Amino acid sequence: MIYYFRKDDEWCYPLKVQKDFMKKNGLNEMEVYKAVRDVGEGFFTCIEYVEIGESSDSCGKQCDKYNPRNGKNGICKHHRNTYSHGEKIILRNKDKD
Repeated sequence: MIYYFRKDDEWCYPLKVQKDFMKKNGLNEMEVYKAVRDVGEGFFTCIEYVEIGESSDSCGKQCDKYNPRNGKNGICKHHRNTYSHGEKIILRNKDKD
């Protein structure tokens, strides 16, 4: 799935969420940035707590929401990559008045 940032936003969302935002706010066009996955930057996103953490920090047993993906141990199911702003794209609403 491809994600997009709104201008100056810290969180990225799928295209449908961005288009719904445009429709809800009556926007005919909006500047977004394609999200580029950060590799080797040393950070991760916890989607349970909506926070960024350092990869060197283990959430493991000290986190009450820790739930290993494989059901035994290891990386938590709430652990996700971080993303940076990439290519600028202009979304346009095709349903102009």
